[in-house]
Amino acid sequence: MGILIALFRGTSVAATIILAFALLKWLIIGFGFLFAIVKFVIIIAFVIVLVSIAVAMLRDWCRDKNVKE
Repeated sequence: MGILIALFRGTSVAATIILAFALLKWLIIGFGFLFAIVKFVIIIAFVIVLVSIAVAMLRDWCRDKNVKE
């Protein structure tokens, strides 16, 4: 009987450890997706800023070209 009790204690500890690793893995994946979304938003914002600067430069260049003529 003592062997069965020891066996059940060992499996419950192992199950708890496996569950903890599964939850840790889930947290790592979740934060990975969250950080990927944040990176994507930062890249999109950077591209929008660069395009807006290019459009402003083009408008200024066209305006100066029309004024000089």
